[in-house]
Amino acid sequence: MKALGILRETQNSPGRESDDALVLKVVMDQLSILKTEVTVMTPEEFDRAEVNDYDLIVPMCETYSRLMRLKKIEAETGVVMVNPSDSVLGCYRTRMLESFANTPGLFYPATVVRRSTADANKKEPDFEANAGWWLKRGDVHNTCTYDVVFAKDWDEARKVCLEFESREINDLAIQRHTDGDLIKFYGVGPGQWFTWFYHDPSTARRLPFELEDLAAQSELAAKAVKVEVFGGDAIVTPDGMIYIIDINSWPSFARVRAEAAVQIARRLRLRLRQVADRKG
Repeated sequence: MKALGILRETQNSPGRESDDALVLKVVMDQLSILKTEVTVMTPEEFDRAEVNDYDLIVPMCETYSRLMRLKKIEAETGVVMVNPSDSVLGCYRTRMLESFANTPGLFYPATVVRRSTADANKKEPDFEANAGWWLKRGDVHNTCTYDVVFAKDWDEARKVCLEFESREINDLAIQRHTDGDLIKFYGVGPGQWFTWFYHDPSTARRLPFELEDLAAQSELAAKAVKVEVFGGDAIVTPDGMIYIIDINSWPSFARVRAEAAVQIARRLRLRLRQVADRKG
């Protein structure tokens, strides 16, 4: 069986360029041990390559044109992708929030999606945000430190909206700040493997919560956007509520890379066995 891994664009890995590349390479190394012929390409090499003879494609790339090419390859060849191009697109923030809204039982902070223009943001959203607002670009999650910005009041928020517009970021998410502990989670599934840790252990208040609730919320978020290999952020509030902030396709898994690589490789081998079974 043959598997292709495509690295993430460097501009979509701010501060994580080496971590993103390392996790994919470690996973592909695991696959090679598990009787799979593997190839790893940069996004630019993928642009020039003929890739129709693979049984599995593992794309970390996120740019729209590359995802559209992968979607065409998927439709024409039936190759298995983890995660599929539609799922990666589903993690673009505006699409992600739409999927969240259509997922019963999934909790996330009050959020509205708007254009970034001055006219669109004369008034603050209908929900209160006494603790402030988070303004986030509406497509990919983060390409620089200015793509997710906190504003303490609406006057400051409007200035951020105009800054987004000046960078030709057309859509943005405006989200209520939610007090609590910020948690990062990672998973492979559905239902195979899950782990979590505090974003900043030195400042975490260690607010009590139910681990199964966090796992269930992360699984709901992953199913909402149809990702098998995922990571994200959540808030645990002082009353034990859990709110999902983001879900991402193929995060860096930096702090749990060795364990994650084994679990991801297990998942990919399962998908390859399914391909082999179909081929008879």
